[in-house]
Amino acid sequence: MRKFKVAIVKRGKENLWREYCIDSDTKGSAAEAPSDLGHTEIVEAATVDEAIEVVQRRHPDCAVMLAGGEHHIA
Repeated sequence: MRKFKVAIVKRGKENLWREYCIDSDTKGSAAEAPSDLGHTEIVEAATVDEAIEVVQRRHPDCAVMLAGGEHHIA
């Protein structure tokens, strides 16, 4: 098993998350993001797809953000 750091973002806040963590000049840390945007979790899984599935089961009302700002919705 590997450990994956996964960003979990409240639905509808994906663009704000991208602006905060990816697009802004200051590029805030995902771990320091405002709590109303989302948070990060460490997930143990064999693959990134498995990690996404685990997070989506735990947080069905949220989007999983990946590198580059892409997101997966269950």
